[in-house]
Amino acid sequence: MAFTADDLLCATTEIMGKSTYGTVYKATLEDGSQVAVKRLREKITKSQKEFENEINVLGRILHPNLLALRAYYLGPKGEKLVVFDYMSRGSLATFLHGKFDLPLFEKPPSLILL
Repeated sequence: MAFTADDLLCATTEIMGKSTYGTVYKATLEDGSQVAVKRLREKITKSQKEFENEINVLGRILHPNLLALRAYYLGPKGEKLVVFDYMSRGSLATFLHGKFDLPLFEKPPSLILL
């Protein structure tokens, strides 16, 4: 799946959840594909350089139980978005605390290089 920042900013969104770090949205792109977007709160986030360093580290993590980082966006006014694949079967919290017999992933996530 390939998309641009404009594609992401024009996507239809719905709120999936909120935390002290930000709000997570389910974004449906014009081609129908879906991604999860976390918009980080300004008061929590770090400087642009620190943010980019941490994102580069996250982008290199390989683990079968973690979704790979797909993309990130730094807006002109300091807005910071982090993009992951959308998990149609629910969140990790739902899986851990809910009563589901299905595996969380249909297939293991693949690494997406930034």
